[in-house]
Amino acid sequence: MRALHVAFAACFAGMTIAGGIATVSCASSYDADRTTGIITPDFDTYVAQVDAYLTRRCGSLDCHGQPGRAYRIYSREGFRLYTILDGSLVSGQQATHPDEQRANFQALISLEPEEMTRLMARQGENPNQIIFLRKPLKIERHKGGPAMAEEDPGYRCVVAWLQIPVVTGDGTYIPPAMRAKLSPNALRNCEEARSYP
Repeated sequence: MRALHVAFAACFAGMTIAGGIATVSCASSYDADRTTGIITPDFDTYVAQVDAYLTRRCGSLDCHGQPGRAYRIYSREGFRLYTILDGSLVSGQQATHPDEQRANFQALISLEPEEMTRLMARQGENPNQIIFLRKPLKIERHKGGPAMAEEDPGYRCVVAWLQIPVVTGDGTYIPPAMRAKLSPNALRNCEEARSYP
């Protein structure tokens, strides 16, 4: 313990310069041009096939359709996205708006952006590593209980979406128009999943 006090005193004395204290930092300086790229799943397939299932399955007001959730779902089934234009006076009678679908997609990606990037770089291999699937499968604690099972059409729809390649093996971006589409079997799973009450 004495050695620790001596080391601390020596460190503090070394930082004292002409009666002032110099600041020491291990972080690099701020770089406004630096960005971190995130590889996201196919947005168009999400909107066409996955969003409707997730909003019906998980978007009620007592689940992820509320403001207190990290994974927040906006839809006609629950919480609506506030906008200045409508003053948030949109009811459940109006269809889910494209801005709400975009917000849902961004909320899903934002749960674990680094893990999502790794998953997409692996072409969706081993998708149960992301928290978005671990929790509803009860691999990890989920307040809502088991919301998916691997044999469910909804799970199969989501996994098929996550397995659409968005980058090549060397990391080259695949433009949306050139990406693979869901198989007929995956489309049937998505359709069945969307029909759940």
